[in-house]
Amino acid sequence: MPVSNKDVEVLSEALFCYYFAIYNNKKDKEYNPAVWNRIKNQSDLNSFTNRMGITSMVKNVNTDPAFKIRIPKVIEFLYNRKSFWANALKSQMEAFFSDGKFKRGSGYEIMRADMIPKAYDPYLAYNELSYKVKGKLGFRGTIDKDKWNPSDVWIFTKKSQDFLTKFITLFNNQLLQQPEYSVKMMEKLNNRIYLLFKKGLIYPISLKAPTGKAKVVFENDTTSDLVKVVKYDEIDFSDNNQDAKIRFSVDEVDRSNGKINRRDYIKGLIKTKTVLSGGARLEIEAGGAARYGSMGTENYQYLIRQTDRTGIQSLNKIRDKKEFVGLKRKYWAKTKGAQWLARGNYVTEFKRDAKKFKEEIEPYTQELFRHINNREWDSASIEMSAKSPEEAYLNKTHAGEVAVAVDDITKQIMRDITVENLFNLAASQSFGAGVSQSQLETRMNMQKAMGKQLGEDFKGLEVDNSKKLWTSCFYLVLK
Repeated sequence: MPVSNKDVEVLSEALFCYYFAIYNNKKDKEYNPAVWNRIKNQSDLNSFTNRMGITSMVKNVNTDPAFKIRIPKVIEFLYNRKSFWANALKSQMEAFFSDGKFKRGSGYEIMRADMIPKAYDPYLAYNELSYKVKGKLGFRGTIDKDKWNPSDVWIFTKKSQDFLTKFITLFNNQLLQQPEYSVKMMEKLNNRIYLLFKKGLIYPISLKAPTGKAKVVFENDTTSDLVKVVKYDEIDFSDNNQDAKIRFSVDEVDRSNGKINRRDYIKGLIKTKTVLSGGARLEIEAGGAARYGSMGTENYQYLIRQTDRTGIQSLNKIRDKKEFVGLKRKYWAKTKGAQWLARGNYVTEFKRDAKKFKEEIEPYTQELFRHINNREWDSASIEMSAKSPEEAYLNKTHAGEVAVAVDDITKQIMRDITVENLFNLAASQSFGAGVSQSQLETRMNMQKAMGKQLGEDFKGLEVDNSKKLWTSCFYLVLK
């Protein structure tokens, strides 16, 4: 029975719940994955969990409609690709229970994030806050909940369920009645979840398919002095594709003294997507092919513009050239504010008359390419491999605008911080534009630790903590 991407999502989460309950109860020696050959329906599932003594922990999963319809696919899921998921789940359990980050005990209930009951679902509180953020920034859409907390499964205790039920009710009745959003609203929710974790009452867990031995990583641990510092490496705006890639690296730094704990421990890229329906999004890849997530146009336009506008100003100088006066009138007349990209206008014309669009946009696309690479774009090969030559130009034009907006930022430190702000949102670290006090102080401490004087890039930097919308919630990553 074929296993789709959606099947993998649901089954990897649901089976993690069952494996957790089995290992927590020290029943792993009695468990054989082949048992799923005999589980055909709800009754068989209940009999299995009763026999293992785990029903109270997985009762939510036992009644999860998305899992129940996929029970016939469990065996194929576990054993295909040389038993990849059977081995991966075992590795996840070994990592989870062996390093002291989690203590076995009774009274746990585990479930997929999509199945958390409304009464104590923290995402419902987040959703209300996200509408306030949307209103504050004038966005058309809200920011995906995964940017706040990307956990796939949650482990609760009765105490945490009761606490969250009371807290969310109070939260909705009091904080949400305030007309203006403030960063303190989200921080209050974050603090409560972190407090519950420190007491061993709740565990939000993000699952990544392990490519080797699994390990547990804490994200957004407010007690740690170690922070991620992102460096902009280069722009990759090359011939043989339709995208632009913003390449970056990440150091792990002790914020208190500026010493680098791990240099370049993450290497990655931020790339423009080339699918017409979602082509304006940015997608982050890091650690090989691992995807950290993507972000919509409104999000990254805001982050870039509100952090440093010098690259956008450079883009507008290109648009202001006399040879593009017709394009300026048609496409860019209303793109000098918050919505500084023009892809929406390009798509409208592309759908109306693709050939005409390519003909009129080609000189501008070539100018963007020359600006970055000092030569013409040799588009022949990509035109042949793309869905159409016209769509290749649509995507490359948008990619070029993003490339100029980032690569032409005047100060190196501001290029770094701009890319860091993009990375932080994609990697569910925080959502904030501009330069925060923490970002500036960490980089100043790094310079001192290396025995360097603060250079010209540090002069005139303005800290603006008001552009910080939130710090993302604490969670554990199994990867």
